[in-house]
Amino acid sequence: MGALFRSCLSGILIFNLEAAFPASLEITPVSVELDASQNGQVLTLRNSGTQALYAQVRIYAWNQAAGDEQLTPTRDLVASPPIAPIPPGGAQIVRLMRAGQASSPREMSYRLFIDELPAENTTATSSVQFRFRYSVPVFLYPAGERGAPDTHWSLETRDGKWLLNVSNSGALHARISDVTLTGAGVRVPVHTGLLGYALAGRERAWRVAAPPPSWRGGDARLDATANINGKLVTTPVAFEP
Repeated sequence: MGALFRSCLSGILIFNLEAAFPASLEITPVSVELDASQNGQVLTLRNSGTQALYAQVRIYAWNQAAGDEQLTPTRDLVASPPIAPIPPGGAQIVRLMRAGQASSPREMSYRLFIDELPAENTTATSSVQFRFRYSVPVFLYPAGERGAPDTHWSLETRDGKWLLNVSNSGALHARISDVTLTGAGVRVPVHTGLLGYALAGRERAWRVAAPPPSWRGGDARLDATANINGKLVTTPVAFEP
């Protein structure tokens, strides 16, 4: 999922909180990690604007299949309160809690969506009111060692589109940012900042620009340089023109 995209049907702007965008609602922390011994965590919602607003919190199980994101409503986690009024310059605490005590034998991933809603007494000035939706990644870790991501990269064409695929056979998600591809002496920046996640045991694909002609002879060695979970990594890229 990109850092920002428009949803014309719902009139919503979606923000990944790990990228910086100016908005009235400020959320801390921008990602949530729960160990097997933790039953929950507190989030703080702050309204830095001059008008009151409501924040609606919803939780989805987060999976990846066929290189894309899948989100499914879940009751594994509960947010309290699910809808919270926040006055101008004020703050609201939201508690994110496990619905059950048993921990999973593997890492579990979720997305917390927080909708910024206008206050009830707000007068609509047009037939479409745009609002903000914030996306917070949530990870529940199993007992014991967290493990590590183990990523494998490839560049290929599919239905006339160039895709950068990252499969993660490790036991921990890979948070991928600042990606550059290098081959045949040519360095091509792919994305600055957060590109996205390859979840544990899953594969994620991102559409990219067509590679330079010097890469397409089949003899060029390709490498990807990226920041993965805060560490700079260089790894080979399988190229399938």
